[in-house]
Amino acid sequence: MPFDPQMYNSNAVYQSWVDHPFRFVEPSDRNEQRGLRRPQLGALYTLLAHLTSSSREGPVTVVMPTGTGKTDTIAALLLAGPFPRTFVIVPSDALREQISGSLAMLKNLRAMAAICAEVKAPIIRKIDTRMTVDQIKTLNEANVIIATPQALQNFSEVELEALASFCSHLIFDEAHHVAAHTWSKVRAAFDAKPCIQFTATPFREDKKSLDGKIIYQYALRDAQADGYFKEIEFHPVREYNPLFADVAIAKKAVELLRADLADGRDHLMMVRAKSQARAKKLYDIYKEFDEIPSILIHSKVKNKDEILKDIKLKKYKIIVCVDMLGEGFDLPELKIAAIHDQHQTPAVTLQFIGRLTRVNDNLGTAKFVANIANQKMGSQMAALYEESADWSAIIREVSEEKIDREILREEFAEQFDDQGGKSILALNPSPNISARAYKLRRDDWLPGNIQYFSGFNEDVEFYSVSDKKNLVILVTRADVSVPWANTSEISNVVWVLYLAYYHEKKATLFIHCSGDDGQAKNFRSLISKNAQLIAGEKTFRTLDGLKLLKLQNVGLSRNQKNIRFTMHVGRDINSIIGDLENNTAIKSNIFAAGYLDGEKSNAGCSHKGKIWEMDSGPIDDWVNWCDRVAIKLNDDTIDVQNIINNVMRSEQIVNTWPTGLFYADWPESLLIENESKIVIKSGELSYNLLDLELGCPTLASPTELKIPLLFEKNSDEKIILSIITLRLVKDDFSYSCGDLKISVQGEINLSDYLYENPIKLLKQDGSMVFGNYRYYSPATLNILLPQRLLTVWDWKATKIQAESMRRDRDLDTVQGFTFQKISEKYTIIFNDDGAGEIADLVAINVRGGVIEVDLYHCKYCVAKDGIATPGGRVDDTYVVCGQTSRSTKWMHSGEALFNRLIGRYQKSIVSGFDRMLKGKIDDVDLARHKSVDHEMILGFYIVQPAISRAQITDEQLAVLGTSYTYVKAISGSDLNVIISK
Repeated sequence: MPFDPQMYNSNAVYQSWVDHPFRFVEPSDRNEQRGLRRPQLGALYTLLAHLTSSSREGPVTVVMPTGTGKTDTIAALLLAGPFPRTFVIVPSDALREQISGSLAMLKNLRAMAAICAEVKAPIIRKIDTRMTVDQIKTLNEANVIIATPQALQNFSEVELEALASFCSHLIFDEAHHVAAHTWSKVRAAFDAKPCIQFTATPFREDKKSLDGKIIYQYALRDAQADGYFKEIEFHPVREYNPLFADVAIAKKAVELLRADLADGRDHLMMVRAKSQARAKKLYDIYKEFDEIPSILIHSKVKNKDEILKDIKLKKYKIIVCVDMLGEGFDLPELKIAAIHDQHQTPAVTLQFIGRLTRVNDNLGTAKFVANIANQKMGSQMAALYEESADWSAIIREVSEEKIDREILREEFAEQFDDQGGKSILALNPSPNISARAYKLRRDDWLPGNIQYFSGFNEDVEFYSVSDKKNLVILVTRADVSVPWANTSEISNVVWVLYLAYYHEKKATLFIHCSGDDGQAKNFRSLISKNAQLIAGEKTFRTLDGLKLLKLQNVGLSRNQKNIRFTMHVGRDINSIIGDLENNTAIKSNIFAAGYLDGEKSNAGCSHKGKIWEMDSGPIDDWVNWCDRVAIKLNDDTIDVQNIINNVMRSEQIVNTWPTGLFYADWPESLLIENESKIVIKSGELSYNLLDLELGCPTLASPTELKIPLLFEKNSDEKIILSIITLRLVKDDFSYSCGDLKISVQGEINLSDYLYENPIKLLKQDGSMVFGNYRYYSPATLNILLPQRLLTVWDWKATKIQAESMRRDRDLDTVQGFTFQKISEKYTIIFNDDGAGEIADLVAINVRGGVIEVDLYHCKYCVAKDGIATPGGRVDDTYVVCGQTSRSTKWMHSGEALFNRLIGRYQKSIVSGFDRMLKGKIDDVDLARHKSVDHEMILGFYIVQPAISRAQITDEQLAVLGTSYTYVKAISGSDLNVIISK
């Protein structure tokens, strides 16, 4: 590092560092294996080389897992530099005290003979509140200044610049904890100074990017192999009944602690809770083990400091805590963790694990206890809670995956070989997903010409070309006049983003410009020649693949004297469907929404060549979209006219409701993931949405529909909680829901919510009703269920007038007979009958990397005079068809579907209702884990013995056809219907 003569002459500590250089001591028999550890040496050599050659290239990051000697590495770096005066930022007061204590003594460095006796310990000053410029000047005697982000929050820019003026280096310890805005504020003041970040987990907890190139990473894999971490034992319990889960964890953890104590290990146990209320309940459980002293501690407990001192003196063996004993609290004897509430992120989990895996000859292996039943978390952490999970291997893989992701992000930036690309990416650009596409020969693609860009009144700020020469990015700045004044004295600053991506395989160029068409043309002409715009009918190929396609807005060019162009939006589109089908008007632009592979999607396209999605995202998302669109644009087998012919129409319902409405479903805005959180209130009573369902709509008058809101009081009884009335009024509709309220981003009247988000009604002919409009597609209207999808069962003497098995598993029912009939086909069969069900029976096989989930919807046959006779009654199809249509929402839900099953099991098992008909709930949980990376295929079955094969009518087949076409459009799967002879 550059020698500081002024500091040398005025500061005895710095002088001792210069005169007595740091020794890079490696462990050997000669020094009794004392010396710098492998990760410490690697980090020091890398950092010193970087600082010597390129200290002004921006912040850099060093990744060292917890327990590998990061604090001593920081101390060694200061002396080996030697750094004249260093500003260190740590995330907490506890860490500030820990690192200041370590630096004040240099105990470990002296013990390993890395420094001689003449080397003086640094003078340390700590900042714990805002300081004036004059107060900051009094810190100039220090060699190290330590602060927390909280202490710096109220510093002004002037005060931070004063602090930076006499510091030579900036170090962030545990950098992932520092919020992005605080980091940016400090970095701006220290911009001219070298910045080094130390962390075990280089990914922020605030989800923002951790700026700074990773120049050294000591992998967790290496730390384990080199013996800096002991192996980790995971001791799972599996308890699905929530009433017993905490006790099960406690018993297992205490059993392990007793065994370690009996073995002479001076171990302590940490009990992890997510809240103070939870901690109090857990403490009451652990107090029952009265021969082992326990204590409760959290931020608001009385005498917290006294308790912490007693914990360090090991007066307690069991410590129940909430986010305590973390970074800055060094207690190697903590070796057992009872995890009642899991962390949800890899960063926090890795830090937590690191606290318990410190190496000490007098201590044994770290042990973790957790309930692995129904752990709801991201896929990266879910593997920790599988049966026989190897925590040592999994935390290594999770850590490496996250770090590799950060490195990939850097590599994406590195593909741009100049500062321009890095500067643009540092702005976190999120362009609209839109472009114009051109056919272009490879030889006519000229990305290098970007250096010659010149635009009217535009100044080039940044530009870059990727290493593969397939992506060009450009940012320009322009001062433009304001629209409300005719003057040059004031102006607006406009920034323009240009993107060009060349898909070589399809010979297609995509151009995006946040400015106007003239700017886009100028940009495209510079970097390509002989580009042929893809326009006209070809652009409408981007609509291909969208099912249940609804046109949101349509522009038409008309060859009429007085009308050249018309724009149609919303329900007005219905009036021009004929023009589209008959080609009596030219499609100018279309924006449409629908389902693509079972998920909601949208696409926009214009006759003049613009294509888009109603979305925005990072540049790599835009590139991926271009890749997908390039395939459609170049596929000449796509028939655009066929797409148009099958779009959804709409017609207003006036004066009277249509007949044949047979099923009501909640609005699509109530997503699967949120259903368990939504509450319906009636007076003082609250009901979870999962315990409610909408009954069949009935016509009370020509203008009134009545929809019962049903509550499942118990497994044997449903009651009508309320009636929802849907009325036709002049040119509109209204809901009447009594005093019902719904909690969706705040509590509002249910009637107001439903007016904005109408209930979906299914009609017998295959159309759908939302509010006072009916929607349909000619391709799916009045479709009869194909006869090939009918299967006849011999129901023998089964009481087909009884539908459900209930908790007593009555096999003499439709559901019970179905279970017996399919039992041999599946490894798991779940009784999901009841309000909020996915299906009456959920049957599962996991094989060959695929999870097969078949949904069986069962319905009974109405009995007359005690006798149930199959026939051709259309009423027997309504409810079961509606339930089947509703179940399509579980397409692509993966983990959510299994979470729902396990949650329902846990709720019912408390009352003695075991929903597992075949297999164990453990098997469902394992399938949930596998759903993260396995393909899931849904099958749909209707079981209705009331339908007679001999007497089946076209009216019945039409209702079944409604479900069939809906299921087919959303999922691509057939609908199988099981009936009687």
